[in-house]
Amino acid sequence: MPNTSFTSTLLDRSSASQQRLRDEQQALFALLIEREREFGFNPDITVEYPEALSELLDSPAAYLGARIRAAEASRGRPFARVVVLTTYGDALGGPLTAAGYREEIIDMPAGPDNTRGYAREWRDDGVGVFYLEAVNEMDEKIQPSFVFKLEDEAGELLAGMSGSVSEQNGERCAYIATVVARGDAPAGTGSQVAAAVWRYLSEQGVARVNLGTQTAGRFYERQGFRVIHTIVPLLRHRTGDDGSRVWQDLVIMRKDL
Repeated sequence: MPNTSFTSTLLDRSSASQQRLRDEQQALFALLIEREREFGFNPDITVEYPEALSELLDSPAAYLGARIRAAEASRGRPFARVVVLTTYGDALGGPLTAAGYREEIIDMPAGPDNTRGYAREWRDDGVGVFYLEAVNEMDEKIQPSFVFKLEDEAGELLAGMSGSVSEQNGERCAYIATVVARGDAPAGTGSQVAAAVWRYLSEQGVARVNLGTQTAGRFYERQGFRVIHTIVPLLRHRTGDDGSRVWQDLVIMRKDL
């Protein structure tokens, strides 16, 4: 049952400015960063974000090769596989496929345009994965169009969800950007937030919801999502109640409303 002692607020473009929505989403994201510290990274996977995006866009294969060699030198062994997730597929696709990368178009209509994955085997004697992510988080298409949040009795942010709605080929779709609940939130708080958002999206005529996650796949499966793309298996882990490692894949998921 929903906890009625919490205050719920739903903001969208009919009730809030775009700046207010961005600010509210940023507050959720800051909380998410705190929660994700509970998860470790697979030591066999190196994760990079391009510091100089122009260098990647100007010469994708050469840039990747240089970054891979630097990472291999740092860790003292070669990689077995290279994976790239990007929203710059229109610029990277040609050069990377010519360099032997397999292209996977990410089926996420309300997400950033040109979202694609690229992968190739690197060394037969290698271990682990070099993963590079180049995503334009400022893409106007995915700027928040709604934010739902719960506040506790003290008025402090407890949990929330944000995302955007767009129409593609006559179908209204949603992209979920941020979902989070504080560590001390009562059991079921995340499901309470999700139920409110699915209800809102259904009322808006949304038929399909997409998101990407590297820490909460099991939660989303309980919410009716299914995995449609596995980008990097076993990327993150947390410690389970019994002390064992619980692994999480980096995946793209879909839910039909």
